[in-house]
Amino acid sequence: MITIPLSESARYDYFDRNEITDDMTDFSFDYFFNGIRVGTKSNLLELVVVTWVMDHSENLFIRYCKYSGSKHLWKEKITEQLKILMKDINISEGLMKSQLRFFEIEPEKYLETESFENRFLDLKAKMKSKQ
Repeated sequence: MITIPLSESARYDYFDRNEITDDMTDFSFDYFFNGIRVGTKSNLLELVVVTWVMDHSENLFIRYCKYSGSKHLWKEKITEQLKILMKDINISEGLMKSQLRFFEIEPEKYLETESFENRFLDLKAKMKSKQ
């Protein structure tokens, strides 16, 4: 069986600000995802992931990415996307490691297409900048 890495095919960022105001104050983060197997007995997957961070001032930083490839590393890809988002908005490496120390991907965060789209639109509607 050939393993094809999950490669990013699209990325959309929706940020209220360019970076988090102060990573030493409280912030929250979460994710949800949707995916479909390509073919009936295929190991290939089309994966869509939304990760977000909200700072203490309720500024939202949302990342929406699409991936394609083998399904085997889907959990690692979601964690990686969250780490890259945190880095991109200037959360320090030490704080990022601390916040993600016990973080685990939960299959319950999978949403059917309609629920996924609605949740994304609801999250985006909470943005201060209303991009």
